Amino acid sequence: MCACMRSAVILYGVIMDTDYSEFERDLGYTFKDKSLLEQAFTHTTYVFEHGGQHCESNQRLEFIGDAVLDLVVGRRLYELNATADEGYLSKMRSIAVCERSFADCARTLKMGDYLKLGKGEAQSGGSDKDSTLADCFESVIAAVYFDGGFECVRDCILNILSDTIDRAVKGEIFLDYKSRLLELAQMRGKQHTIRFTVADQRGPAHMREFDVEVYADDVLLAHATGHSKKDAEQKCAQKGIEAYQEKFPLSSGRL
Repeated sequence: MCACMRSAVILYGVIMDTDYSEFERDLGYTFKDKSLLEQAFTHTTYVFEHGGQHCESNQRLEFIGDAVLDLVVGRRLYELNATADEGYLSKMRSIAVCERSFADCARTLKMGDYLKLGKGEAQSGGSDKDSTLADCFESVIAAVYFDGGFECVRDCILNILSDTIDRAVKGEIFLDYKSRLLELAQMRGKQHTIRFTVADQRGPAHMREFDVEVYADDVLLAHATGHSKKDAEQKCAQKGIEAYQEKFPLSSGRL
């Protein structure tokens, strides 16, 4: 089903509900109250442009979704690591319960196709922004919780995030990609100097965006955009790790 068919339309003055059947199938949960999904996919910019009438943004749902995700993922990590201390469990949860992993899940579920955004936000690519997608994912999780209860939302979360949790426990996912990239450079005899540069920044203070590039000496590895310099650097480093390993493999003789 194409994105245009998923969107609500007005026909002869009657508002036709969005068809969420494909999304619900991918999510693994069918809602009894579809209005919860409507709210979960409604961004603040959409509400603002419509004067706040007849709809509510997903911000309140996002708050609950964040708490539910912390609990479910935390409990799963607790069960997987019988001897792990609080510090280790907190670190693992921070890796699994973060903006990047949520945004990836949202993209897999094609949540961006269902987002209701203000015109400006939509035109600036809001449907594919990590922060917007992550917030939407948290909101959908809250919607499942309110619609079906804890057992349903637990099963839904573990079905979606089980691979991410397992990879975090195995050390295959890094929370601090910037430090990891620097470590890789040191493993190669410190022959490469890793440096990050801000290529551009734009937008008002409350919605600033930063374009960051990362180099190994003078070789461009990757570039990324974030809502803070730190966020952009982490996203850039995540992409840079793969690029660095491809450009400077251990077998290349440049150890």
